[in-house]
Amino acid sequence: MQADVITSNELASVRLSSATKALQNPSVRVLQSAVEVAELQQQWHQLEQASKGNLVFQSYAWIIAMLENPASVQSAKIFAVYDQQSLIAVLPLRIEKQKSLKALTGLGEPFQQYSEMLLDPAYSPADVLDHLKPYLQKAGADVIHLRQIREGGALYEYASTYFTEVGETDGAPWLELNQWNSFEDYLTSISARSRKTIRNQRNRLHKSAGLTHRVVRQEDSELETLLLRTLNGRENWVEAMGYSSRALEGDGLQNFLLSLSKGTAKGCELIAFELKHGDRPISTEWGFLFEGCYSAYMADWNPDYEQSSPGKLHQMDVIEACFALGIDKVDFLKPASRYKMTWTSQVASVFDAVSPLSFKGQLYASLWLKNLRPLAKRIVLAMPKGPRALLMSSVKKIRG
Repeated sequence: MQADVITSNELASVRLSSATKALQNPSVRVLQSAVEVAELQQQWHQLEQASKGNLVFQSYAWIIAMLENPASVQSAKIFAVYDQQSLIAVLPLRIEKQKSLKALTGLGEPFQQYSEMLLDPAYSPADVLDHLKPYLQKAGADVIHLRQIREGGALYEYASTYFTEVGETDGAPWLELNQWNSFEDYLTSISARSRKTIRNQRNRLHKSAGLTHRVVRQEDSELETLLLRTLNGRENWVEAMGYSSRALEGDGLQNFLLSLSKGTAKGCELIAFELKHGDRPISTEWGFLFEGCYSAYMADWNPDYEQSSPGKLHQMDVIEACFALGIDKVDFLKPASRYKMTWTSQVASVFDAVSPLSFKGQLYASLWLKNLRPLAKRIVLAMPKGPRALLMSSVKKIRG
């Protein structure tokens, strides 16, 4: 199916319009391969530009990189919605097997940070999702489980109304850079106390060995080294703290990042930032640059500099670099931690939601996701770091 090409003027008018179009002759395709997705490259990119919200994890480049993994291809359920043969929405999902249960969840899980749908804003999300409902119900899952639905996107209002919220509601801090003329103007919006504390910490480090900052783009040969070092450091920190992270289990995330950075699909760029004290790295951060928005995905810091709050210090350099690169927006992603809130007062609500499709799915949603899992999480997080780390290490060994 071929969609009509949207001109730049038409695209601009769509962006300004509200959802006014009614579905007239809708149809749905369920895609499962990179070849099928590649056929829609032009239309997919048009939807990226027109859709609302942060869609980096549903971008064409991200999805193509995910489909490099044979397991993702086997489980993929990418719902493409057409109206009068024009592509108007894409919802990239997959079937996730959890022992005896199957969940329909985001294609990019466990690596994606938001569940979202690309949508032509001339259409109502509710109309499109109501049309999709029978296709989702017939996908072969026991439950629809959408993690981290962000305020401002196409799924948010619908999931709030028709799905069941599970887990804790959190927030994703974000920063609209183009409301200031320069980085110096932006700094005046930060509290005087925070500016003074950060300035004093930076001055102490400057006087001893000096501070340097650099930006590493996707074409730089050092990017892979920085990514792998950060992943290793993050894994060590998670283990030492007694936390768990599905994204860091195995080498799946590493392989995905290499596929994304070395792939031919354009539009989503890996970018890294490194702060050094003399020759010693203090903090490294990397994320994704997509449609003028930098999504800060992962950071690692040198524990020798913990007293200097390296993450907070580094964030100043990252934001300054974003101004210099002409980036419009920074999305700090979930959670709304204290060091992120030093730099912004803007937070988008983020929540997980489920919709059971079978009796088994109903039990999973109501007993485990809504009640037992949050209780178990609170108990574990309330434990001291040492016993918690020992417990999580033992669980990991049992699971193999």
